[in-house]
Amino acid sequence: MPKFNLNAIPIDEIPAKFQQAAAIILMILNNLDPAVAQFPQELVTYGGNGQVFSNWLQFRLVIKYLAEMTGEQTLSLYSGHPLGLFPSHEHAPRVVITNGMMIPNYSTKEYYDKFFALGVTQYGQMTAGSYCYIGPQGIVHGTTITVMNAGRKYLSTDSLAGKVFLTSGLGGMSGAQAKAAVISGCVGVIAEVSYFFC
Repeated sequence: MPKFNLNAIPIDEIPAKFQQAAAIILMILNNLDPAVAQFPQELVTYGGNGQVFSNWLQFRLVIKYLAEMTGEQTLSLYSGHPLGLFPSHEHAPRVVITNGMMIPNYSTKEYYDKFFALGVTQYGQMTAGSYCYIGPQGIVHGTTITVMNAGRKYLSTDSLAGKVFLTSGLGGMSGAQAKAAVISGCVGVIAEVSYFFC
């Protein structure tokens, strides 16, 4: 971990050449802020394994690149690994990110776990996209789609009215399961354990 506090700070205090790069640094700092991140020391934003980067060297390199970036450059990241700053133009994306890259012949959980341990792939969770975690709005959408598609696949129906959706663990998903149940029209039963009362 870096020796400084990982806290979101005012954007005008971020050392960057232009504001778009400073905004990206702010997003990274916000996603690793101990008040936001699930396991900031492990670079995990939420979901148990939704990492901002695979290691602290990647963090340092990305911050360095962003501090040097101009409005005519784009930063490319491959599963957390910064590939570098590339020439672009003022209307181009500032960052292009790919996560969870797996070759289909090796796209099993066993291979993913191996590659994750090696630091050559990472899972951005449903919306985190490395450090682009946007809070509940993204995860509510993804969870709703998952619930509705589960109904289509396992219950052969598009209507979940009167169906019971049983789940647990609201912590890292901002209560998305309950919201998804309401949106999809089913009955949601959610179990949550609070360690404060154990």
